[in-house]
Amino acid sequence: MAPYTAEGDWLKTIYLEDTDVPLPAHPDSRLRYAYFKTIARGGTCVIQSCTDLVLRRTVCYKTLRKEIEDDPLEQRRFVREARITAMLQHPNTIPTYELGRDQQGHVYFTMKLVQGRTLRELLDDRSPDSPTTHGYTLARLIYVLNQAAHALRYAHSHGVVHRDVKPENILIGPFGEVMVLDWGMAKVWSKNPSDEEPDMSMTSKLKKDRETDPNITLLTPIQGTPAYLSPEQLLNHNLVDHRSDIYCVGAILYEILSTRRMSKGETVAEVIEFIDKGRVSPPTPINEESPIVGELIEICMRSVARGVDDRYQSLDEMIEDLENWMLARPSEEESFALAK
Repeated sequence: MAPYTAEGDWLKTIYLEDTDVPLPAHPDSRLRYAYFKTIARGGTCVIQSCTDLVLRRTVCYKTLRKEIEDDPLEQRRFVREARITAMLQHPNTIPTYELGRDQQGHVYFTMKLVQGRTLRELLDDRSPDSPTTHGYTLARLIYVLNQAAHALRYAHSHGVVHRDVKPENILIGPFGEVMVLDWGMAKVWSKNPSDEEPDMSMTSKLKKDRETDPNITLLTPIQGTPAYLSPEQLLNHNLVDHRSDIYCVGAILYEILSTRRMSKGETVAEVIEFIDKGRVSPPTPINEESPIVGELIEICMRSVARGVDDRYQSLDEMIEDLENWMLARPSEEESFALAK
């Protein structure tokens, strides 16, 4: 990927007229943003790009969907996500700029706008018989995953578990930077455990849905997230800790190596059954010309062990093994990755 790639209008020429616009004598933060353009819509949030009229730059603007924007609990979680994202200041996380309310009193927060491709897009663009995509060889994909693991390790050291690590939430920017996105499901603990609110992670949502409709697990298609969740996230959320993120990283590594998803099944019920029975076989080579290195298989399988005590106990260990693998294979591609 060429550096300083001009994609879209985010990287535009800077003129004196932009830098010397007078600041308002009586600034109103509610009138700070203009020229909104929708980028994406998620289950709970809407992400837009807009212009910051004070700093004269394009930023990412995140809000709750209209149907839940007045829900106090959703607002509380949204504000928590903004603050977690802001407090985790790491090269592999996206900087948060501002948290506030708009003219209607609805909460929003702004972040750095990063143009690029998600790891999901890179993996989906590979052909069945080749591990290379958009110039990303196996070594570069391992580098991307390793950078994401660094962000997660940093979060773990500050008492934060992401809980939704998947290829869609790993972004590769135009300068080769790697960012871990979407901390909306992140888990933090209270100093007083009795103050913690009931868990509304994937497990709780599925349980609630099943109580409403017993056939939900037979009918609900996978939306991407369940395929990367750890067994304890789907079966016993009370056991979730930083090792759940390690499992998710291992599940992504499995897909990088084999070009197929580790968890089989097209419904939530099938994924739960697959994980519960522990039928995880090692990833197999893509083709004879591109054999998977044995050390990566070992790293992968240790990460996705059924029992939390059988996995890596910290991302420090997994990162060390991934970086030893990269260092042991000097090549033009790996030298580029390690020098980034």
